[in-house]
Amino acid sequence: MIRLLTSLLLVIAAFAVLAFLHSTTPSYAVLTGPLETFGPQRQTVESDAFSLKANKVLRAKTLAFKRYGSPVSLNTQGIFVIVTADAETKHETMPLRAAAIEGASGRLYRQTHRADGAPQLFSDKTLQPGLPASGLFIFEMPEEETADMTLIVSRQPGPQLDAEIHIRLDQNGIETRKIAEIGENGL
Repeated sequence: MIRLLTSLLLVIAAFAVLAFLHSTTPSYAVLTGPLETFGPQRQTVESDAFSLKANKVLRAKTLAFKRYGSPVSLNTQGIFVIVTADAETKHETMPLRAAAIEGASGRLYRQTHRADGAPQLFSDKTLQPGLPASGLFIFEMPEEETADMTLIVSRQPGPQLDAEIHIRLDQNGIETRKIAEIGENGL
């Protein structure tokens, strides 16, 4: 009888330990998620793969640029957010294809495809080691989401065990224009 009671207690204790381990173990997505690096605007934020410095943030209702030699003017019911940045890769040639802004509500807004073909977009560039590059990230989002923003940049969407830089954008330094004109040299 004592053996049976001891065995039952050991089984219950083992079950409790296993339940505790199961509830405290991080998920696979967390274990293989991005390698995040955080920093403020106007400072170079360095990850193992690349570095990024967000210089200027501009808000505008209209974008104007030349796409393949033809003038383009884009309007939005929200707001365009344009971030000028400097980037440099450390060890290998790489693109910066994935950029998003986390808005005030926590929602992510990816780069707008409506501005494809605009000059100086990082999505059109390939970074080379040792050669700094300047460019633009352009987002389209609801105006109320611009009250608190974080720029998130990586080599590819949903990086697993790869570098991802988060830059908190300074709300006091955001410039607002009616029309943002993008030329060959940027804003």
